[in-house]
Amino acid sequence: MNADVIRLTDLVPEYARQYKTGPKEAAYALHELFLDLYTEYHVKREETVIPSHILWVGSAGSSKLAVKSYKLFFNGLIEYFNNLFNPLPEIDDGLVRCYCVSDSEAKDIPAGIFYLSRTSLSAWVLNAGIEPPEFISGSNADQETKVTEGAKEFKTIELGYISKIFSGLVELVKEVDKAHSVQSHDDAGRRRADAIKRGASRLSNPSRKNFDLYSALISLAEDAGVDMPKDHKTLRKYMLAQYKSNSAN
Repeated sequence: MNADVIRLTDLVPEYARQYKTGPKEAAYALHELFLDLYTEYHVKREETVIPSHILWVGSAGSSKLAVKSYKLFFNGLIEYFNNLFNPLPEIDDGLVRCYCVSDSEAKDIPAGIFYLSRTSLSAWVLNAGIEPPEFISGSNADQETKVTEGAKEFKTIELGYISKIFSGLVELVKEVDKAHSVQSHDDAGRRRADAIKRGASRLSNPSRKNFDLYSALISLAEDAGVDMPKDHKTLRKYMLAQYKSNSAN
């Protein structure tokens, strides 16, 4: 098994080790991560199955794709992590419910024979507008000079994500300008324009001592109906240096 591949059962210990927390806290954090992925991919994009190049069924001794075909739905993975931090006596927390296409029936499969690709999972999480945990995105897989196709895919998606941030900022500028220059003729339009003006004012005149730029920016984007990433950690990653520079002047 190469360094890019990790068993599903190793996600919680790896997360706990990275953030120096307990297994229940790690399981809860991963549960929330996959809930967010469910919202983005299943609810918004109507994708029902977790792609098999990201998570697949192998065997106890090998990460090689199983002969039988399986489909893993978001609910099966979300329930798996939920059972780890909130165990019920009647439920085996070492099993994951999925659908066996070959047998045409739902099955409970041991979590230890599910495998993930760190690189593909990182790209998938990032494409959803979420910052991947460092133990996934910062894996030691293929850290030599040779660049893998998976790493190229990750970089391409990351650049696309940066582009989405800046496109969103441009749209915000347009909406703020429109709120100030265009007179609305209905109550809903006026309320929307007032909300945008207030949000823009908070950005230009942060009055509170613990002003959170990223929360204010996300709130403004929601008021303006602008599609842009809404993950605090990712916005901070790409905007923090420039914001500090401007604040110092």
